[in-house]
Amino acid sequence: MLQTRPLPPCSPQIASWLCSLCLLLWAGLNAAQTSDSADREQQDIAARAVSLLSFVAVDYPEAVQEGAVADRSLYRQTRDNTEFASGLVEQLPDRPGRTQLLGSLQSLNSAIADKASAEAVRRQANAAADRLAALYQLPRSPAESLPPASEARALYQDRCQHCHGIDGAADQPERALNDPARMANLSLYDFYNVLEPTRNDAHDQAVDGDLSSRQRWALAVKVASFSAPQLAPAPKLAKRYPALVGLPGIAVLRPATLPQEARESLMWWRAHPVETRALQHPLARAAGLLYLAQSTYRSGDAASAYHQIMLALRTGYQPARAQLAARNPALATQLDQQWQGLRDAILQRAPSNEVIEKFQRLLGNVVKARELLQPTGGGAIYGWAALLFLAALAVGALLWFGLRRRRTR
Repeated sequence: MLQTRPLPPCSPQIASWLCSLCLLLWAGLNAAQTSDSADREQQDIAARAVSLLSFVAVDYPEAVQEGAVADRSLYRQTRDNTEFASGLVEQLPDRPGRTQLLGSLQSLNSAIADKASAEAVRRQANAAADRLAALYQLPRSPAESLPPASEARALYQDRCQHCHGIDGAADQPERALNDPARMANLSLYDFYNVLEPTRNDAHDQAVDGDLSSRQRWALAVKVASFSAPQLAPAPKLAKRYPALVGLPGIAVLRPATLPQEARESLMWWRAHPVETRALQHPLARAAGLLYLAQSTYRSGDAASAYHQIMLALRTGYQPARAQLAARNPALATQLDQQWQGLRDAILQRAPSNEVIEKFQRLLGNVVKARELLQPTGGGAIYGWAALLFLAALAVGALLWFGLRRRRTR
């Protein structure tokens, strides 16, 4: 019969050491949870300020007309929202550029006080919102493709229709969601942000506190459909404005800031995101994902940046590589080497400046390859690049946040 010996008694020294180790592990875990909670709180504060500024841009034209106050209550609200947004920014950690941002908000408040033109106030409010989102790496685009509006049909009928009416046609003008002029001043992200109770006072936890991120994006697309044109844009417009049919542009750009042709196209595309997938060139998707990956890497999340790089490689570059190799074998070979070099640099934890340089070289060649395979005209490619850069600069770390939210739900 197998006999066992009793374990020797634990010495006081070992017991003390084990106790200290447990305390250290607990402290480390608690610190990580505290840091994560602080990050989420900062994200909510920044997003709340962005939401306030976005609605200042939307509401001001109705509050002030031709240099005179047309709606005193709404005018007072735009001033209060601007001041509140400034206070929220002051709560956020100081970063290079925050002083200039606060100065921009002060200038915005002065413009409102002076009853400046609607166009001037709209531009200042939207510019401040975009600068704030970029400064605090605020994600404003989903990690995956946008869901169709049909996915939120039942949800809208259950939770929104009694206030906002069938297809957004509410009896009260302030609740209507079908006015193209007003809705063109808001992005899909602005619609999404309203559905976050911690970021906007329009709804409380009972209305949308239990919604997932995907449900909020589906509702945002549903809302966008109420003011969208009836006719789809010509497919050739997707080649002229490729940044508008893919992420992040389709989620973060405001139609009112674009030329009329692009404005109408974005209004339709963002309401029908499933139809845009066939219009987006794979290398345009690769370029957009690389912009996001670079922002994610700059924010300190190398693991998520690597995931985004691989996503760009699999869903963007590889589907177009055979065509590129037939047109320009040397460029295809160079891109192969640059993809591998960037992946190795991140995995081997190379210095940040070296990794960023590899990002920029790879991105430059991806854009070059895209123009080679799908020419958009001399001026249009620069306009597309500018739009895409602006969108990427404004969002930062988008896929990372989306992926983290999925894991925590």
